[in-house]
Amino acid sequence: MPPTTQPPAPRRPTPAQWGRTLAVGTVAGTLHLPREAHSCGHLDPFAPAPTARRGAEPRTQPYAVQHLTDAWGGLLLLVDDDSALHAHLRVLAADARWTGVPVVLDVLDVPPGQAALPRARLSVTGWVESILPADQRRVAQTAAAVRPLGALLDVGSTRSVWRLEVADVRVTTADGVHLVPEEEFTAAAPDPLYDDEDGLVAHLEANHRDALVGWVLDTLPAEDAQRTREVAVVGADRHGLDVLVTVGSGTTTLRASFAEPVRAPRDVVRALCGVFGCPCRATGPEGH
Repeated sequence: MPPTTQPPAPRRPTPAQWGRTLAVGTVAGTLHLPREAHSCGHLDPFAPAPTARRGAEPRTQPYAVQHLTDAWGGLLLLVDDDSALHAHLRVLAADARWTGVPVVLDVLDVPPGQAALPRARLSVTGWVESILPADQRRVAQTAAAVRPLGALLDVGSTRSVWRLEVADVRVTTADGVHLVPEEEFTAAAPDPLYDDEDGLVAHLEANHRDALVGWVLDTLPAEDAQRTREVAVVGADRHGLDVLVTVGSGTTTLRASFAEPVRAPRDVVRALCGVFGCPCRATGPEGH
């Protein structure tokens, strides 16, 4: 009897792709800065923390932050000039012993509908550096070419951009923690579906429910198919869909892989038709 060939493992975003997807700023991040009380000491916020003592003051101060990337994949921070974050950055940047303010940028993936655990986490260690006033608008324009936020129009008047020089990039996925080389991180392309993932999932639930359930029942073993109670799409990326299925009293996640990676939102219809076996149209998801 010839050996049984195993089907190929479903394709998923690489750690570098996850990192770049979270870096473009669709989901707000948290910036951890050294506390001002330590700005005159020899603080290394990235060194291993000493054993915590009850009631000890945290070594860093967290701030919600809008982060972005420029046209070359470099990381930027968009900061309101009258915010506490801006004031804190200015105090720390005035410390002559630092060529940049040491920081950690933390970005947690938020799945559609909050129906599943986060799929990835980006943690960037590095140094924040100010950008000359004469260069603020030019840098903002490079960021707008990647993600055209209206707030970038205020750069130079009520907002400022700061550059985050990367020292270390780590991406956490279900497979563990991955140290991503900077050149691999900047070269990776962000996921083309992430910006409108919620809308795509809502469209699938509203317009393709029967096809989705049919695919699930065909994919599951017959015994599990008979005990299926609920079906929900909990993720969409360039390589496919994640479908959460309640079988009896338990749950399982199925992967519906596209035949080839989606490169732009306009390719979604053909990819979905390949999964569900429905006729393809040349329109976008909203018209299908």
